[in-house]
Amino acid sequence: MKIYCNCEFGYELQLVIPYAYYLHNNGLLKETTSCLNTKELYFFSNKHIETYTARTFNYPNVPNKTPHVKELNYLQWTPPPYKNIFKNDIFLYDKPLLIIHNKFNKEWKLDPINYINKETLNQIFDFCKNKYKIVYIRPKNKNIITDNSKIFDLNERDVLQMHDIIDANDLYEEKKEMHNISNFNHFQLLLHSNCNHFISVQGGNSVLASYFGGTNIIYAKRGSELLCDSYSSHYKKYSNCNILHANNYENFIDLIKNNF
Repeated sequence: MKIYCNCEFGYELQLVIPYAYYLHNNGLLKETTSCLNTKELYFFSNKHIETYTARTFNYPNVPNKTPHVKELNYLQWTPPPYKNIFKNDIFLYDKPLLIIHNKFNKEWKLDPINYINKETLNQIFDFCKNKYKIVYIRPKNKNIITDNSKIFDLNERDVLQMHDIIDANDLYEEKKEMHNISNFNHFQLLLHSNCNHFISVQGGNSVLASYFGGTNIIYAKRGSELLCDSYSSHYKKYSNCNILHANNYENFIDLIKNNF
């Protein structure tokens, strides 16, 4: 069977890749086609073609048509074991790794809604930096395939520098040639595989962070995930991870302090 995918990053991780991996495990997968920089996400595919240069909003032609349900159909759904495949000795530190995902872009044609503001980032960094080595991920345009959602500048670099936080964009540039890291998604797979502590926001980044076990604390102020309660159901099944979420900054900080 051939799989074609040009959809949002989260949808691909939630719906398409687990179906493709199920087909692979059953000897049914012949070929996969997706966006640029996805080869490592389909590490199991004998023939993977990178065709699309931009992501579009559509529902992929796979058994699970939408992730906006409490439970998916798991009969033909097997998330690949990224952590086992990509665990490495590149990203090792003297303290446990904490990955913080953020975004600051248009959502549903509106101004940014689901993002960690600078004040909250400052509180998180101040609380966590002595215990963890923190890598902060808000990808630059050049490092990701866009989905036509305009990305704005949060101007948070001063907060990162004040707390000596690693910017993932800088870390990627530092490591990519030295370790033959082919693209930013490959970099994220390697980095996440060495981590058990994640903070993320609503969207594809929260799905990616849910693939690597440990605990993922998600900030989601708005989104269909809240309406169908998927954070308490299928988000936990990508890697048997512990998913916690909050819809306001106060509760978000409390979850981080109580669990990290």
